[in-house]
Amino acid sequence: MIDDMKSFFYCLIFMALSIGIMGCGDFLEESSQDEVRPSTVSDLEQLLLGEGYLRTDCIYPYLELLTDNVQNAYSDNESHVTVLQQGLPVFTWDVDMFDKMEELYTTGIDTWEKLYSKIKGCNVVLDMLDDVTGDENEKLNQRGQALALRGYYYFLLINTFAQPYNKEGVDLNTALGVPLIVSSAVKDEFPARESIAKVYQQIERDLLEAVDLMDKYGQNNIQYKVTPLFVYNLLSRMYLYMENWGKAAEYASVVITRNPQLRRLSDFVTIEVDEWFGDETLTYDVNGGVLNYNSPELIWGYGDKRISEILFQLPDIFTYPGSSPIFSVSDKFLAQHDVNDLRPACYYQRYFKSIVPMVFGSIYGSKSNLNDLSNPHRGMRVAEAYLNRAEANIRLFLENGNENLRISALTDLNYLREHRFRQPYEDVNITDGQTLLEFCLDERRKELAFDDHRWFDLRRCGMPEMIHEVTINKGQVQEYRLAKGSDRYVLPIPKKVLDKNPALVQNP
Repeated sequence: MIDDMKSFFYCLIFMALSIGIMGCGDFLEESSQDEVRPSTVSDLEQLLLGEGYLRTDCIYPYLELLTDNVQNAYSDNESHVTVLQQGLPVFTWDVDMFDKMEELYTTGIDTWEKLYSKIKGCNVVLDMLDDVTGDENEKLNQRGQALALRGYYYFLLINTFAQPYNKEGVDLNTALGVPLIVSSAVKDEFPARESIAKVYQQIERDLLEAVDLMDKYGQNNIQYKVTPLFVYNLLSRMYLYMENWGKAAEYASVVITRNPQLRRLSDFVTIEVDEWFGDETLTYDVNGGVLNYNSPELIWGYGDKRISEILFQLPDIFTYPGSSPIFSVSDKFLAQHDVNDLRPACYYQRYFKSIVPMVFGSIYGSKSNLNDLSNPHRGMRVAEAYLNRAEANIRLFLENGNENLRISALTDLNYLREHRFRQPYEDVNITDGQTLLEFCLDERRKELAFDDHRWFDLRRCGMPEMIHEVTINKGQVQEYRLAKGSDRYVLPIPKKVLDKNPALVQNP
């Protein structure tokens, strides 16, 4: 009976995928269940692409609103009042944020459900590999991809809905993580939350097996698929969160050794100086983005920027001239950038509080490609590997005083900065370990802003106090405070998820 249900489940999933990818003519042709049931490794590849990969999905359109990278501004633009109401539950760290957003904003906030849906797709592929025909090497390639994706999705889930791995006083063996579902087999019981330790152990197993398979069978995978660099970079990130500094540096080094390239922003910026007033005009070539498929530093990409940026909409400047987006990049954050740092002009311009330069000037930055929706809007880049290795080496230096580690970290940070600053660039030299660590974390914030890293970095770096100011009515500023170490650094499980699974326990 269970086998019959399992086969029927496979058929339903693959039928849905087949309908999604076939043309109208194909759709009108009769097909039996046997014809749509995966029978070859190529069928499973299509199943994984459709049901296991994110592709144009957006997991966290709201995540940056939780951080200190974003500020709120007043606007009497009616459409922006709607945006304010949509984003306010997250911006104020509301305990019912998902339930309140659900009422107003239905696109992209179903993080829990979307990630488990993708895990289900990976599990189906993993369970069916032995039942299909085809090249054995390709089967192992598909297995490696599915394992890596499943590990990635569980890594996102555990860092969204559970306490940080390194939080002081947390017993990893008893603290609640997320449910572990590693098979597509139908079960009678509802899945309960496993411990943080058990979830991390599963992530580590999946990624360590995947990295060996990718090295052997996935070398020719293209950038929207899992590649060896994807898994090495994710292992580096995972061990950084687990404070296993040696392994974090080791896996980051593999990424850098195999692909050390970064895009030099100064190659894509033209600077013109007004001969009368001395004012500078920066023109940024939008094809110079670091997060697009022609970027030498892109490891993997996904996402649709039309969804990712829905809460950073620009106002209707013709109806409301001079107005600002309701949510935009923080002035305090921008002020931390060196005057020669090109990242604000190239990366964050779309999030600036003033839209005048974007409309009447020539700067309109993006990490991807502004005018090409085929490029990803989220993903992994080699820049992260440099930052992971630098931080890991600095923390090791603080433990053992090995000067080679300090020098190595400085080399990585200067190499990254040299590719982000105006030329010529002058290296920084910091001898004090704690000062260097703070410098590294600041550099990480600047480089990875609006890449879904800042919230997780705040969680693993002590969960500091944050204050957000909100202006609902003109001239009336309300202050919201997230206390240091607050339970609200762990996001609530949405009510609709709890309603479907009575075995789940809500976060405090």
